[in-house]
Amino acid sequence: MKTGIHSSLRQIIRELILEDYELTPFDIARYRRTTHSQQTDEEIRQNADHRGIGIQGKLPIQRDKQAMRDWHELMKQNPQFVKKFMEGQVQILHSLTYRGTYSRKADLNDFGSKTPFSDWIKTFGMSSRDQLSCVAANAPIGSDPRIWEWDIGNASKAYTEGYGFLLKGYPAFGAKHDIMTQTLSAIPDTLRDFHKNSGQVKRTYSMDPAIDPKDWKGIDELILDNWQIIGVYITDRYFRNPSKSHVIADALSLGIPVWRSNSGSGKMEMIQRNN
Repeated sequence: MKTGIHSSLRQIIRELILEDYELTPFDIARYRRTTHSQQTDEEIRQNADHRGIGIQGKLPIQRDKQAMRDWHELMKQNPQFVKKFMEGQVQILHSLTYRGTYSRKADLNDFGSKTPFSDWIKTFGMSSRDQLSCVAANAPIGSDPRIWEWDIGNASKAYTEGYGFLLKGYPAFGAKHDIMTQTLSAIPDTLRDFHKNSGQVKRTYSMDPAIDPKDWKGIDELILDNWQIIGVYITDRYFRNPSKSHVIADALSLGIPVWRSNSGSGKMEMIQRNN
């Protein structure tokens, strides 16, 4: 396990160091439309900082890369913390219905697809090197996540309002609150192409929001790397609503564990084991 963790760290740090994306004219025009900036093109190339849609200048990228290096150094000092995430010993949720500033997944999955889990897997796979935004609780799956003791917005929505995947993977960053990392569906195609070989990356601006790996209850935004799907969760409201039966049917068809999440507490109960 130690060798695997160190290998993951070396790979991620190497990719961070090599990363040197430069904003295109299209990016600059989009930045101006979004922010109404009056800066020159060169000022935007240097200073733009719109992480949520993947438009950042050289200086913010360097700042964020340093924060990620600092986090990875912390992970090297806490291998048992990393092991829990990579072996699925904690609850890691990626919501398919979360509605954020740049994410409208609820609209697509609830109203545009009869097979939301299968469609997502066809697009992104059962595992990937692309980084995902998740939430996490310091408890095994099936135990009380105690979200009301630590949540600052993201976790309660993920646990109690919809459905998504349970995962394991490498904790590329763990924050106490939403840090507005890149929304992969909102980033420019040129940035997506730039990272196609190494996997899409998300960023954080500093270590200030980082959780303490020796003393944490939950993570309100977890950047998860090298992830793998290990289950599906659906909040109990869907089981009481006949119009949502397609969501449950799709989940059960995957042949992986399916969990029902309590819409009050977020605690999960398994309803299907691996086929």
